[in-house]
Amino acid sequence: MSEHKTDYSIYSLEFCQGDVPTDFVGGVIIHSNEGISRASMLYTLIIGGEVGGKQHVALVDCGFRNDYWLDRFPFTQWESPEEVLARVDLRPEDIEVILVSHMHFDHMGNFEAFPNAQLYVQLDEYIGWSQAVETANQLASDAERAWIFSSFDPTDLTRAAKGIADGRIRFVKGDQELLPGVTARLARDSHTFGSQWFKIETQNGPFIVAGDTVYLYENVERMWVPGYGQGNSFNLINLYKTYKEELKGDTNRLIPGHDQEIKRRYTSWKSESGNSTTEINLRAIDASRAPRSGESLVL
Repeated sequence: MSEHKTDYSIYSLEFCQGDVPTDFVGGVIIHSNEGISRASMLYTLIIGGEVGGKQHVALVDCGFRNDYWLDRFPFTQWESPEEVLARVDLRPEDIEVILVSHMHFDHMGNFEAFPNAQLYVQLDEYIGWSQAVETANQLASDAERAWIFSSFDPTDLTRAAKGIADGRIRFVKGDQELLPGVTARLARDSHTFGSQWFKIETQNGPFIVAGDTVYLYENVERMWVPGYGQGNSFNLINLYKTYKEELKGDTNRLIPGHDQEIKRRYTSWKSESGNSTTEINLRAIDASRAPRSGESLVL
């Protein structure tokens, strides 16, 4: 952990929306037979660093490309990184770091759209998916491989291998401070083989970006894991206990992977596309970006 005081502005940027079974995100049994819910596809933008020091501009996760995933699942309102970042006066070229929570398609699939970004991926995650692809290749049909590839694009493994060779992707091995006041924490065999979450130290206290270890605030607040995952649900329950301990029970300081509720817990506004920008924390030197006109506040 950095010995210096750090401060970050944190934004949740919605780039797409999709309809999913409610028990997929909220949990089987308690939400079975409840139909469809709207889910947000999000990046988390963090801007800051050591107080008075160098400014860092980073994303947690980077979304997916405008390709066959839009047909495979009921997604709408997809926006490019150029469009999404323009809402906060940035360009894809401004992103210096992408902190990859895990390698599912909707969290890592569009990394090449950020040409200057260094990616950080847990080694356990990369090895796990490499072994999963090998397992899938031993199965007889696409139908038998379908669950393994239900949220993972095997071509992303090829692209990631090139990123490693080019020096764009670096491996994280366990817990590590990747930026001043931003620490990666390994959640081995939780949502995926090597998911990682990020604790961000600000002058207003800590925040946690949970990736898909938490789809919805409800998962932690009710201690009930989602209905879909590719890891160990009991490890998620133990992780939820850790989150509550780290945040002293204030689960509002948690940033879930896909929850539309985040728009209601923080100042949020909607662009013409229908996607939202949510202002989660402001460092001391930053003013609010919430619009006075031209865009509507989300109520």
